[in-house]
Amino acid sequence: MASRTNAELTTEARSLFNETDSNNSHFTDATLYIWNSEAYRYILTKTKDIPKKENNLTVALGDIALDANSLTIDEAYVVDPTTSKYGKLEVIDLSYLQYLNPGWLSEEVGDPKYFVRKDTFSVYLFPQPSSTWIGQNIRTYGMQFPAELSTAGSSPDKIPLNLQDAIPHYTAYRAFSQLGMHDKAGMELELFRSMVRGQIDISTIGSNSGQVWRITDTMDDE
Repeated sequence: MASRTNAELTTEARSLFNETDSNNSHFTDATLYIWNSEAYRYILTKTKDIPKKENNLTVALGDIALDANSLTIDEAYVVDPTTSKYGKLEVIDLSYLQYLNPGWLSEEVGDPKYFVRKDTFSVYLFPQPSSTWIGQNIRTYGMQFPAELSTAGSSPDKIPLNLQDAIPHYTAYRAFSQLGMHDKAGMELELFRSMVRGQIDISTIGSNSGQVWRITDTMDDE
């Protein structure tokens, strides 16, 4: 997939709000990179095109940290120390574990059967693993945001080129808003939103495979 660099997107955004010299601007490139990332992630969310990723974790007692960009855990597998082969764990949330076993906090250690999503950034194996399980590998699959556009060479390469073209309009909207130029901010926001909606409409009509992009635009009206 063709892709544009973060530096190119930032240069275009600067031309839109007429501060082309980064050394003589209200905003640093680092700030614009943050806004580019906001637009990129918004588009990914709306197109439901967030990529799935394989991750590896390690069996441990207590909470196990997830990658900060993890959104969903759809499947989880753990290496069984008695066979050295992967077995599937059932992925559940904490409320369902509490329903299954109200005394889960007092349960003795044993062979893990559930991969429990406790909160945004941590999971918990249940039953808690006995000593023979500690250190075994867990492999997960789920939706995960790509890395932020944090450097000049970063690229929003998980979305089509014409949606990459929308990003500078969002960044210009953020800049105009900060500068108190609300009419211009509103125009840039509407351009951004219409470009995203337009791509969704084209992709939906043109898809015969059932893998259709859908959008529910909940961005607050400005």
